[in-house]
Amino acid sequence: MRRIFHLTSAVIAGILLLSLPGCSGSAGQLRCNTATVDITPEGHVLLAGFAARVGLSTTVHRPLKSTCLVIERDTARLCIIVNDMMELSIGLADDLRREISAQTGIPAGNIFLHCTHTHSAPRVGGSSVEQGGSNAAFKKKFMENVVNNAVKTANDRKAFQPFTLETGKGSCDINCNRGEKNGPVDHDVYAVRLLDKKGKPIVSMVNYSCHPVSFGPRSLYVSPDFPGITREILEKKWGGNVIYLSGAQGNVDPCGSLKADTAYTQQRGQQLADAVSGIQFGKMKPDHTLTVNNAEVRLPFRIPEITAEAINAHVDEIMQWTVSGTWKDDVAGWRELILERIASGEVNNYLPFQIAAVRVGGLCLFFSQGEPFNEYQTVLRESMPGVPALFIAYTNGQNSYLPSARAYQVPAYEYEKEQMHIYIKAPYPLSPDMPVVYAEAMKQLTSNY
Repeated sequence: MRRIFHLTSAVIAGILLLSLPGCSGSAGQLRCNTATVDITPEGHVLLAGFAARVGLSTTVHRPLKSTCLVIERDTARLCIIVNDMMELSIGLADDLRREISAQTGIPAGNIFLHCTHTHSAPRVGGSSVEQGGSNAAFKKKFMENVVNNAVKTANDRKAFQPFTLETGKGSCDINCNRGEKNGPVDHDVYAVRLLDKKGKPIVSMVNYSCHPVSFGPRSLYVSPDFPGITREILEKKWGGNVIYLSGAQGNVDPCGSLKADTAYTQQRGQQLADAVSGIQFGKMKPDHTLTVNNAEVRLPFRIPEITAEAINAHVDEIMQWTVSGTWKDDVAGWRELILERIASGEVNNYLPFQIAAVRVGGLCLFFSQGEPFNEYQTVLRESMPGVPALFIAYTNGQNSYLPSARAYQVPAYEYEKEQMHIYIKAPYPLSPDMPVVYAEAMKQLTSNY
């Protein structure tokens, strides 16, 4: 079993923040600024998330938004951007982070681009983004809006204001394990409010784990799905911006059959808003800590070395599977691409995965690429008793599903374990040893809490 975990230079930078002049435990004050911009497509677009969906979008159910939150303490700065999008490629996320960094001075490693993972948002990658098409136009405008909003938020220094933190935890049972009838699922919903001097919310965070897929594959609505409903209700109730942070939900969907109607989505959003509204908040002790620790986890494949011979043998094994009408073509295309990457030296013998632990006062924000299964969220929080810990997936680029250790022991999740690598263009299936590697990396990165 290989346990490979590399801290990046940002870890050292984050740890040193507290020892820099003006950054001791008693100096400086946490301050923030936030702003929201509309990112709704102007025309009809191809929507992301469902292979079975046919046709372009027809109607806007609710506008899509991008919200930027910048937190600072003296010279240390953190930027969190939450988008009503299904996913961004790692390359696109990196491009956006570099551009925002260049215009604000915030280190790229301190910029986190999160997607709520709604399956009713436009695609911004692949063949759908062709020059002159509606998705290409959306992508261009989306990038401009996200960058401009982040730059404006970060550079408007007069708009920053000091804040205190209050947190709370509730429970909402609209989510179910989608692979096992009685499989593991975390019903906890966490809420955090950043309060101004008068005790009013400047911005609030809601962290919950449930795929925003309530409309299902037949829907052609543009929508933030049920998180958008929850956000609307809470903003009216509390004031200020509300940002929704999708957790570890790779194996968690809304309970019941998905429906292509607005009433079902409205009900789910209202139920979650009701659960959050019932939370009893408690003020956190004054703490002006601000640290950002990034790391790369090297997730193991099932074989120690990716070679052309191994790829060809794997294709011989899986080509005859009955998965879909296009499976053989999909596998053939995957082999051609991976062999090209091997020949050009682009293939690693592991899957690089970016994670980060951010400390804001006594609050832990744990960011992860990809789609970890729900059990990882439970593992993280159990390793940090007494610490409010938000698990925030789908951040800084989509990567891969991360099945849990349990998932490798049950017959469900064949796509995530056996087929996914073909579609995400990974060099090989992940090893059953992967869950231990990922879980240990989470614990190590947050061990100083």
